[in-house]
Amino acid sequence: MLTANAWAQSWVPTEISRLTGEDESVSVSSGQSLYDLARARGYALEHLAEANGLPVSLAVVERETVLVPSRRILPREAPANGLVVNLPERGFYVFRSDKETGFFPIAIGEPGRFQTPTGSFSIVEKVVDPQWIAPEWAGLGEDNVIPAGPDNPLGDRWIGLTSSGLGMHSTNNPSSIGSATSHGCMRMYPEIARMVFDRVEVGWPVRIEYETSRVSLEKDGIYAVCFPDPYGMVDRKAQLQDKFQELDLDGFYSLIDVEPLLARKSGVCTKLVDLEVRATVDGKSYPAARVGGKVYLEGSALEKLGVRQDFKLADKVVRLSLGEKSVVRTLRFDSSASPSMGEVFLSRGGAWYPAKEVLQSLSLGYEWNGSSKELAIGKPD
Repeated sequence: MLTANAWAQSWVPTEISRLTGEDESVSVSSGQSLYDLARARGYALEHLAEANGLPVSLAVVERETVLVPSRRILPREAPANGLVVNLPERGFYVFRSDKETGFFPIAIGEPGRFQTPTGSFSIVEKVVDPQWIAPEWAGLGEDNVIPAGPDNPLGDRWIGLTSSGLGMHSTNNPSSIGSATSHGCMRMYPEIARMVFDRVEVGWPVRIEYETSRVSLEKDGIYAVCFPDPYGMVDRKAQLQDKFQELDLDGFYSLIDVEPLLARKSGVCTKLVDLEVRATVDGKSYPAARVGGKVYLEGSALEKLGVRQDFKLADKVVRLSLGEKSVVRTLRFDSSASPSMGEVFLSRGGAWYPAKEVLQSLSLGYEWNGSSKELAIGKPD
């Protein structure tokens, strides 16, 4: 049997924030397309189309405003100086210790033979006004060299990686940015290619990953974002659940309706769990959360009220005792099925309880203030 003393006495997110930027609602001028709006703000047409539920089209936008999904969740284990590319996100991050992190859109390789590989690489060369030696698949014959200029598909900047023929470059087809149409390399808008070229250095690491979702634990909540699966490589729902499990948040995953998030594939960062909720005992705050309108308490609030928590992990139960009153609650370990009312789950060293059911079962009074997000709990008489 385990008592509450065997668990962490507080549940506080300690990670440095991985959120960057803020979503922006922008006005659409007469005659503007999504491509015009996206490129002006350093995003791809696909980013704006997915965020706004619109088709990928160069047509004029028939809306007064559109959302630019500028809030991003940064990759984990980012380098101090280096690049992280996420193929489903159709973009990459430049990390530089002396500058602010930047996110930039790309076109990636088309599915099949030319899809962009994942893995760990490094920058081996930087070339201004590169020549393009056309490979066999281009059908231009042997030793066909395309000089620098408007007909060169590499544009005016080339950043070569350690894998032969793989690189990041400008393009003479900027409307392709955001699509999966290249022959393996990663295309950038010309103006972004020049900016990135000046920021990066030979020898820097470049990690190319394939994340169709990201999850971040912040002080004010649990955030998630989902992207498409351009190569049909993964089970997107399973990968999202894995992201929760990596952060020891799978108990929260079981409380969330993730289907709308997965269906949208919008690239819009969404707060799924509100951690700005406070459970107070005698004016002192303890961790609490709200998911879909339901409030959950972390066990430290109950301990302050004199509630004893005895865990029997083998039996998957926890017994709560307060004076002569005692109740048993099921401990939930399976996050793949819908939870039953009154179940308890463990997360990051703490036990989480459905507030209403547990407080009522122990005859503890409480009052919810929606405007301040405060659940005031009274001690027993």
